[in-house]
Amino acid sequence: MQSAWHQGTVVALYLLANLALSLPVWASPPVKERLPLTLSGSGCDSKETEMNTVLQAIPGVVGVYFNRVPNHVLVDIIPNTVKPADVITRVNEAASSWQCKVEFIEGCISAPMPSASAAPHHHE
Repeated sequence: MQSAWHQGTVVALYLLANLALSLPVWASPPVKERLPLTLSGSGCDSKETEMNTVLQAIPGVVGVYFNRVPNHVLVDIIPNTVKPADVITRVNEAASSWQCKVEFIEGCISAPMPSASAAPHHHE
């Protein structure tokens, strides 16, 4: 009888340990980064479906959004899985035959924050 209780306790402790180890994975979803890409060239307009297929096939791409901004595509990635430069390279390899070029847009949202200056600012 005591042996059965001991085995049950070991199994319960094993299950609790596995649950405790997997909780942090459930609690924090992967960090996403949004890549704003611009599309230029005469062949871009008619290749949305093909470009979406290329983007969705890249591991780490978790969202592709066309038509939110004209001549742009927004691509959500998991940066631990894929680098932005790799996404752009893969799309441009496919897009070159379509007479389309894809580039990263660095704007006010995606630009790095300027570092604060220790020097005082003088106003006129």
